[in-house]
Amino acid sequence: MTTYDSTVVAKYLLALAYKKGIVLNVTKVQKLLFIAYGYFLARYNHVLLDEKPKAWPFGPVFPKTRKGVDFDKVIEVSDDSLKEIAGDPAVTEALNKIIDNYAPFSATQLSDWSHMPGSPWDKTTKETSFTWNQPIPNEYIKEYFSEIEI
Repeated sequence: MTTYDSTVVAKYLLALAYKKGIVLNVTKVQKLLFIAYGYFLARYNHVLLDEKPKAWPFGPVFPKTRKGVDFDKVIEVSDDSLKEIAGDPAVTEALNKIIDNYAPFSATQLSDWSHMPGSPWDKTTKETSFTWNQPIPNEYIKEYFSEIEI
């Protein structure tokens, strides 16, 4: 399996959502990326993205996507920059399910979900040596997402 640049996966999520008539904001993209990251870690023991999610005050964040993605630009699924990911059936199927099942929730609902007691973000922020922008450990993510279907 391939590990993808987090900005490419974020752009693909935006393109899929646009194709389905769904508007995503920055917060929603962050949470959907986290779901994709967790799903692949739990299901395939595979790290999907080239960066780990970090614990920020509003939940898990992939910092590179905050600067590397133009959230106001309309991107088509057929865009040349998305060709590699578009040719990966396991990833495109999972991302389609994530858009269909989780994009209808508001950014607030997704943030609240990511902050639930026992979530990877919650466990990370309760560590005694915790500081903001700390990576969320993969073992927390894998354990949590082993109980979640997309």
